[in-house]
Formats: sequence, structure tokens, C-alpha cells
Amino acid sequence: MSSDSKAGTVDFPFGYELEPGQFIKRPNRFLAHVLVNGREVKAHVPDPGRLKELLVPDADVMVRHNPSPTRKTDWTLTLVKKEAVWVCINTTIPNAFVGYLLENRRLPEFNEYPSIKAEVANENSRFDFHLTNGSLEYWLEVKSVSLVHNGVGLFPDAPTKRGTRHLNHLIDLKEQGHSAGVLFMVQRSDAEKFAPNWITDSDFSETLVKAHDAGVEVTVYTSEVSREGISLGSRIDFDLNTKYPLPEM
Repeated sequence: MSSDSKAGTVDFPFGYELEPGQFIKRPNRFLAHVLVNGREVKAHVPDPGRLKELLVPDADVMVRHNPSPTRKTDWTLTLVKKEAVWVCINTTIPNAFVGYLLENRRLPEFNEYPSIKAEVANENSRFDFHLTNGSLEYWLEVKSVSLVHNGVGLFPDAPTKRGTRHLNHLIDLKEQGHSAGVLFMVQRSDAEKFAPNWITDSDFSETLVKAHDAGVEVTVYTSEVSREGISLGSRIDFDLNTKYPLPEM
């Protein structure tokens, strides 16, 4: 499926219209200035990552107009184009997308678990999904990948103590006899392999290796992103030990 998919052909439609624009600047993590229909507007940036290789001046973007009295901005930055590929940078979307895939049995790795609950607490952590089949339990954490360099998807693109804490908790759950895994959902179609971002966050990377060695399952999929929504791409391999370089800024 191409990134220019027609409406109605995507797995997970956004359900709202996106308007094209051009990125101008990002004064802080959660705010961007975008040119929309010849007018400069302020847009919320849902992804707190660095996104430096994506949010460059004049980059093509897609924004959602969703004003609310409780919001500081009337717009939300949702997609950005990197060369010919659309990248989803709205971090609320991947979990909803994975929930759709699980419910519709599109991820065969987890099909043996018919009961699916989202945002389930366990001690001092809240995991994205808790899957069960009778007495069998599977704790699943989802990580959204937006950084791809030379065909390698890298996570995280900013240090994440929360992500490291989740991995350590998954190790504990595995040691308690439960099944556990982390699903890296690449929010673009141009990744051929996945690796932890050793240069940006060595703690997370080391803990991911430790988790994998302890039996925590690592699964990676790409996505096909378009103006209308997201479709499931391909399952790709991972390399947890190689320290891949970052793009030059």
C-alpha cells in the first residue's frame, strides 16, 4: 500500500480531516508554528521527542483543526513528510492503532489471547495492554518509533527514564512467570531494521538487551501512513547490539 492511499483503503482511518501546511519553527517541545493556507498558526506537538531530522523549516506537514476552550492551540501537528514518506508524530495514535490490530487479530504473535484490556495498572506501572487467555497473562508495552536513518528505525530519539522503568518491570513480570513483550510500532514505512538508540539513551538500550535476554519478547512492525490514516506494514528484524549512527543535523 502506498503512502498516497485513497480514502477508505486504510486499516485505521483517522476519522477527521487533516489540512496541509509547512513547518516554520518549534519554540518548545509541545508547540510548533505552521503555515496553513498562507497563515501562520500555532499547533500542539503531541510527540515530546526531539524530531530534529523531521521538523525542519518548510517541511510538509499535516495538521488537524480541533479548537477547544480547554486547549491553548486550535491545531494539532499530526504528520510530517520526510522525503516521500509520511511520518505520524501524534503519539496518541499508535496505541489506538495497536488496539485495533489486536482486536481484529491482525498481529498473529498475540492471537492466542482473546481478552484485551488497555491501560492496565500493575504495581507502580501502567502498561499499554494486558492480554489474557484464562489464567495466562501477557503484559504488552507499545513504543512509537519516528526516527529512521539509513533504513534503521531507532528508539528512543530522546532519553526516556519512563521507558527504561517499563522494561525493568517487564523483566520482573517475566521472572514471576507471566509472558511479557514490547512492541515497537514504526510510524513510517521506510524502516528495514530496528535498533535501540544507543547514542541517545544507553540506559534504555542496555535494559532492552537485558529484557530480551530475560525472555521479554521484542516485536517490530512498520506502518503505512497517509493523510487518511494508518495501515499495518511489515514485521522487520531487530539488532539490539549494534550502535547505529544518527543523522547529521
